[in-house]
Amino acid sequence: MANHSYIYHYAHGFRFLPLSGLVIVGALCGGFVLAFTALLQAAAPLDAPQSFYELLTSDARIGFALQSALLQAALSTIGSVMVAVPVSIVMARRYHWFGMAFLRLMTGLAFVIPTTVAASGLLAVWGRQGVINSMLIAISDMTPLPLLELPSFFGLKAVVLAHIFFNAPLMIRIFLPRILSVPENHWRLARMTGMTPRDQFRYIEWPAIRAMITPMMVLVFLFCFSSFSLVLMLGGGPAVTTLEVEIYAAIRIAYDFHLAVLLTMMQIAVAVIMLLIMLCHPMLRQTMPQAVTGIKPPSIHILSSRYNLLKIIDIICVIFLFSLLILPIIALFFRGLTGDLFIVLAEPVFWQALQNSLLIALTTACCVSILAMMLAETRYQLGLINSPTRWQVVARLLLESSVMITLVIPSIVMGTAMFILLRSYADIFAIAPYLVLTANILMGLPVSYRLISGKWVLSRQQDQHLRLAYGMNRRTSLRFLIMPVMGRDIGLIFGMVAAMSMGDLGVIALFSSSDFKTLPWLLYEQAGRYRTDEASATAVLLMGVTIMVFFMGSLIGHLLSRAPSMAATHMISHHKAG
Repeated sequence: MANHSYIYHYAHGFRFLPLSGLVIVGALCGGFVLAFTALLQAAAPLDAPQSFYELLTSDARIGFALQSALLQAALSTIGSVMVAVPVSIVMARRYHWFGMAFLRLMTGLAFVIPTTVAASGLLAVWGRQGVINSMLIAISDMTPLPLLELPSFFGLKAVVLAHIFFNAPLMIRIFLPRILSVPENHWRLARMTGMTPRDQFRYIEWPAIRAMITPMMVLVFLFCFSSFSLVLMLGGGPAVTTLEVEIYAAIRIAYDFHLAVLLTMMQIAVAVIMLLIMLCHPMLRQTMPQAVTGIKPPSIHILSSRYNLLKIIDIICVIFLFSLLILPIIALFFRGLTGDLFIVLAEPVFWQALQNSLLIALTTACCVSILAMMLAETRYQLGLINSPTRWQVVARLLLESSVMITLVIPSIVMGTAMFILLRSYADIFAIAPYLVLTANILMGLPVSYRLISGKWVLSRQQDQHLRLAYGMNRRTSLRFLIMPVMGRDIGLIFGMVAAMSMGDLGVIALFSSSDFKTLPWLLYEQAGRYRTDEASATAVLLMGVTIMVFFMGSLIGHLLSRAPSMAATHMISHHKAG
């Protein structure tokens, strides 16, 4: 067996990657410490020496923002679970129904659609000028019985529904494979013993997903607690807010930097607590984004259709999922096409915003893909050492924790730290594109690293002896050994990060100006000025461009994976020689 230390020291060109990866980790840690120090220095006014607790309780708005954020996050989490659990069971039970493949595909739509587009779609259905209200008005005009119009959609109910739109599909993507992975003999035994649907849920389905309920609730709660764009667009005013919205208002509206710093410190404290919970709980670590594997259909029908009432309930659940996920997109699509689409296309500001969005999205995707590969290679190289020193163990811990800390810290908090840190040294709005780009890279790096690190390390471990036997250099190894295996995963993170950057409304809210706008910010401005037709048209165009860059990542992954695999060639030649 080859000596691992030999492989570590003679990896043919990959020796620089651990150092480069550690430099990236050091930059992440150093930037976080520097930003945190700047926030601490700006936390207390020079002319009012108070304790941090007194400053924290000096403004009633802080306590109200925390209470509102906790309330909407709790309601959104409970609502997402109440939707995801029964729908996951129905989608598993009726796996072979017509249209279920399309619904399973649509559960991944939440990972691509920008939050601003989703908010516009929900308004197209439930708003004052939405589909539901228009139907009620039409029915009221045709019948002698007057029907009540829908109340204003903005407020807590809109924010909770929007969070369910995004987080219920995420839970379904986690729960459904676990239900389908139950051994078939369990289902056969349930049918032989005549289990009722209630008994089947109690003894088979619930045990399959029970372990993931609490981890997913913690993760969804964190997402909802740190929500920004949905609350900003659908909150309807100061009655429904979050810490991030208050940070934005303190900087861009009230110019109260001390309040912004206090809110940022509170948000960081919550993020660090959530990070510690995720790192300490093994099941929570499993819910971190991983590569999505294909769901294989069961070879038998999970439950016989003996109960007509159960069929009716399942049909209702499917219709509900359709109305939750697909109806807002359809309504937005038709409103956008019949609205001021050509007026929006004729405006120069749209093309300038599109250019800015595409430039930032594609640059972010390229940088994140390269950095994620370098960090994954660093993790692999550090794992080759049989007897690591204390500093190498610390390096491994820093690699995981420094990447994960940016996952739980929202982008608006990063933007606030940049604003406080750089406002005395540079014109913030002049360097806004670079700040937005930096924040997007920091937001996309954790998920991308988690997506490819496990498979990268495994593939590198499998081909290390082949690489040494052929004496491959860095470029040849990358082409013939790594890319055929990792090409599609790299394309996935490229498309995912590009789509995320296209629809981001976090940092741009702090640094936007008349000279620098992106498509999400243009959409927000149009919606804020009640130009609903133009906002719908912009939302349709933004959704189309976002889907386009996502599939561009798939195309890149396909091209990268087409390189001939040296590992497969070696196995074939070895088989023929044998």
